[in-house]
Amino acid sequence: MQQLLVMRRLFSRTVDIGLLPLVLVLLLTGFSGVELARRPAKADHFVDYRAVAGTVLGSATETEEEPPLAPEDFETRCHKEGVLVCEGFDSADKFKPATDPGSGLYPAWDGKYRGTLDVSVTASGGGSLKFTIPTYSAANSAGYWKQAMGKNFGEGSTFYVQFRQRFSPEMLTNSWGVDTYWKQVIIHNGPQTCADVELATINQHRAGYPTMYSQCGSDNFYDDLHNGDFLMEQGDFNCHYHKINARDCFMYPANEWITFYYKVRIGHWGKADSTIQAWVALPGKPYKQWIKMINHKLFNASPGNDYDTVTLLVYMTAKDATKNGGPTAYTWYDELIVSQQAIAPAA
Repeated sequence: MQQLLVMRRLFSRTVDIGLLPLVLVLLLTGFSGVELARRPAKADHFVDYRAVAGTVLGSATETEEEPPLAPEDFETRCHKEGVLVCEGFDSADKFKPATDPGSGLYPAWDGKYRGTLDVSVTASGGGSLKFTIPTYSAANSAGYWKQAMGKNFGEGSTFYVQFRQRFSPEMLTNSWGVDTYWKQVIIHNGPQTCADVELATINQHRAGYPTMYSQCGSDNFYDDLHNGDFLMEQGDFNCHYHKINARDCFMYPANEWITFYYKVRIGHWGKADSTIQAWVALPGKPYKQWIKMINHKLFNASPGNDYDTVTLLVYMTAKDATKNGGPTAYTWYDELIVSQQAIAPAA
């Protein structure tokens, strides 16, 4: 993509300074670039993907920086310039019940706290945040962890969010019930997790791969290919709605720590000039991009009440507490970082 942009800039100058021969040389030496098109999802209010308009494609003159490639340990990442939040979930003191709108642990639908400190399964340090999802449980099956981002991010700002997550096999194989799927993280404003200011990551249709949406599900981050098909994941993936497989899509692995990494650059509310990107990385591996929304419209009906909260959760949309959802399942979170600068993948 970077090469393609350089080509376009060179070509645009040929009229003024006669660089056409140089452009031809570059073409003959294999100077090229390719950009993927875009994709669907079904969110909190069960938006039908067939009724949702496709997103705006990126412009030919815009590029977004790639993330750093060299993995770093948690302590190193925590002490980098621009870091606002660095939560390792290592202390039992962190797991006291929080009071809204404060950061910390919140209960499940029945008032019980199913987020606990786990000292035996960690990505680093002395602990991790473990959620237990019972066989019989409602949508808010295990509670959630709310984290203030340390700053209000509105028009003209850029922020980065990174965390690591691990899934038990049951988390990935349970049916949970018809039309039930789970969320794993929501970036939002204050107490509102289903609103204009919302970036949610979900297990798409329980099919075992992540996708994203905004605006409570009315803005799905997919590319409409205008042939009845959609790209569910973009960037380094070519994940088609009608052909979901482990070769072309990022499928959640069981019992392995996954780094999830987000970059959000906000342009102007309601204008097609914002960028949302997301990457994944397995331990010691470089990032692979799975969301690439360039020149996208982000909305905010109340500017000033902007992105300021990250919520880690296992919210089972449409889950029926009276029905058996399968064996008890678990998921773990660790190494949560919020920064104003790019964050390296985990070592």
